[in-house]
Amino acid sequence: MPDRAQHSVIREGIIAGALGATAVALWFLIVDVIAGRPFFTPLTLGRALFSVLGAIPADESPLIHLAAYTAFHYIAFAGVGLVAALIIHAAEEEPAVLAGALILFLAFEVGFLGFVALLKETTGLGDLAWYQITIGNLLAASAMGTYLWRTHPELREELRHALDGTA
Repeated sequence: MPDRAQHSVIREGIIAGALGATAVALWFLIVDVIAGRPFFTPLTLGRALFSVLGAIPADESPLIHLAAYTAFHYIAFAGVGLVAALIIHAAEEEPAVLAGALILFLAFEVGFLGFVALLKETTGLGDLAWYQITIGNLLAASAMGTYLWRTHPELREELRHALDGTA
């Protein structure tokens, strides 16, 4: 049984979220620099965020959009990381939670692809949105999953039990 002090849900969730958010941010930076438009994606998403919230900053500085999106991005990923860490810890007690989480993850990904399609139509990302955001999402999931997988080596056995129905 893992040491609970060593496996804090909050600590693991925040670290996993930070890893996922950083993976996406680096991906966006690489793609934007290659396209000759550094920070285009987070600036566009920052403008979209203000638009969705109905708040137009008095200062139309791109730095405001970039900072707001970056803060939102890391907070959102911390939330996702916390949910992932909660699922991992719940699976220590009931391995079937992992099978349910896998189904939930796949449903979330389908919904996320719908969100990406909406972004494609409503933001300046245009045709780039689907691959930029989808690849970024896969990189984030990989970073977060790898961290949690390595932090909880017992997951392999728990996942095997969850998928074959044995306890």
